[in-house]
Amino acid sequence: MKFLIDKNYRLFGIPNIISIIIILIVSVFIAIRFSAPLSIVTNAAKSEGVTIRYTVELQRKNPDFKKNIKVGVKVKNSGGNEIGTITNVYSEPYLEDAPDYDNNIIRRSPIDGFETIYIEIEANAQVTDYTTLIGSYEVLIGKQAYISTIDFEAVGYIVGLNRGNAA
Repeated sequence: MKFLIDKNYRLFGIPNIISIIIILIVSVFIAIRFSAPLSIVTNAAKSEGVTIRYTVELQRKNPDFKKNIKVGVKVKNSGGNEIGTITNVYSEPYLEDAPDYDNNIIRRSPIDGFETIYIEIEANAQVTDYTTLIGSYEVLIGKQAYISTIDFEAVGYIVGLNRGNAA
């Protein structure tokens, strides 16, 4: 046994046993922490073809821009992949923060000539606990969305997501 462990408790004279044990414990912890659970694979397989609905917000648009958006038209992303069908379009006055010096507060005030347009889109997606995918396009609240049809192209943000019965 003397030839394996020296008087300083080093294995073959290189590291000591405590170092080896610590390295093994850390390695096992990292392997357990970052390995994918089986539920990801099974949930992905069970979630094909879920109907989702998401809302894209377009800010600072001219009121005439809304006339170009038609319900029932297929929407594509910047890569040319289809990411759903428009089901509803509505608008609200565009609001910006403006200081109210008399009351020492900031108020949201409408800006004349601009609207915030909301486009509701429906699509079939793959839904898991961790992601919502339309093909390879990830639908995520807060994500910037490039959308286009034959009639318009726009850049907005996804502000609403209903993942159907996938929860």
